[in-house]
Amino acid sequence: MTDRSPETKPFGRRLLELAVSICVLTLVSVVVGYGGGLLLYLSAALGGPDPETADGDLLRDRLLDWPERNREFMRANGYGELPLRP
Repeated sequence: MTDRSPETKPFGRRLLELAVSICVLTLVSVVVGYGGGLLLYLSAALGGPDPETADGDLLRDRLLDWPERNREFMRANGYGELPLRP
């Protein structure tokens, strides 16, 4: 019976295994990363409800404007009257 611990494998074999594992993990990471981004893009582009606020503005536009509208409130360290919520 032979011991197959990493110390007994030849250096070339260990280097090859390391290179293969790096290539496989990189490929899986890229496919999963771009695949998830593509899935989110397609789900947003193909439809679904586009939520609106009570006064009819699109919620995504209101959320994008949120930091700018509250900049003065944030500069005052939270003291004063809070501007409109998104």
